[in-house]
Amino acid sequence: MLAHIKNKQSSIAEHSDPLTKKWLEIEKKQKRNANFKRKITELYQTFQDDILQEEHKLIELLGQETRHLMSFISRKSFTEWQKEELHGWIESNLETLSEHPFGNAELANNLRKEYSDALLLNTKEVDENIALNKDVIAEMRALCEEMFEGNTSFSDEELSDFIRDPAIFQQAFQEFLVNKHSEEADEFEEAFSGDDAEDDHYHEYYQEQEESKQNKQQDKLKSLFNSSKLNKLYKILANRLHPDKERNEHLKVEKSALMAQLVKAKKNKDAYTIISMFHQFMPESELTLFDGSDEELTQALIKLLNEKLRELDQENKDQKYNNGLPSMIWQKLSGRSKKATQENIDIHLADLEDSHTRLNYYIHEVKTVKSLKEILSERYEKNSFNPFTNGDFSLADLEEMFR
Repeated sequence: MLAHIKNKQSSIAEHSDPLTKKWLEIEKKQKRNANFKRKITELYQTFQDDILQEEHKLIELLGQETRHLMSFISRKSFTEWQKEELHGWIESNLETLSEHPFGNAELANNLRKEYSDALLLNTKEVDENIALNKDVIAEMRALCEEMFEGNTSFSDEELSDFIRDPAIFQQAFQEFLVNKHSEEADEFEEAFSGDDAEDDHYHEYYQEQEESKQNKQQDKLKSLFNSSKLNKLYKILANRLHPDKERNEHLKVEKSALMAQLVKAKKNKDAYTIISMFHQFMPESELTLFDGSDEELTQALIKLLNEKLRELDQENKDQKYNNGLPSMIWQKLSGRSKKATQENIDIHLADLEDSHTRLNYYIHEVKTVKSLKEILSERYEKNSFNPFTNGDFSLADLEEMFR
């Protein structure tokens, strides 16, 4: 905008004064940030156009697989380790559905309820068909260990009550879930609230120091703004950018917007904006106002520009790591070049397609207890062979996705 207003600067190599170097650094980092924002936005758009639908398909298939696996819970011919492997598979799927960045919370909650109901129904069938001997109680204890995550112990009498009346078991389990949710919420709040007196004192001290530092900085900027030299910059800019002095109607509109920005900066004592506009729109000959002869002004300006440089670096860091899904996708798929990025996208799509194929196989081809036992055996052997694998999820390549 209004690029022709300012004469072209000479080569960067010719600039040796500290202020001009700082401005060149700022311009360089502003361009870097703008380019990176464009790249991360383009990659996120590519993800939405080409990959997101495949991610949603994966979640849908994972839900179907989980329901299919739950249909086997009531079968009686599984051994103890086969039951554990089956339940571990189901629970891992449920966890993935809850934690996956493109997961479906409603689907995960519905499946968790169906899983709980299926376990209770299986308990009720036991109640109707066998007596309450030690083996039955031991089986109920194992089920409670699994569902209550080993955090709650029950007496034989309580376990017998659960077997005779699954409604009692359901009530105990629901109370467990409510307490677990409450404890997790308390832990989260405690982790971030700083309830500890020593932590409170530290945070209060740190906040006071930051406020004092900011107040001092504001005082410096206020002093800088009130300097005759900065006021002179404003007047020179206002004279050059005033729309009433422009005959070109198109440029008059642009100058009106710039003049409004300049007036707002003066009102808000925004020294950086005024100085930035001065460097952007004034000819090279006018920049002698910052020749370094005023040492106090020079040092104040250098501090101001250093703060801007830190802001630009933080902005770039936030774009990379703290911008939600766009940052997550950038970390997962970006490469050193467009070609490398496209290769990462192709690999990820191929992995998703492979996952779809395996899920469809489990859903549509594994129809009998015999075929499921074979797969459970393979999973068991694989997890036993690899001490670093806990069998949390049937699709190994999905476990580490977006980490």
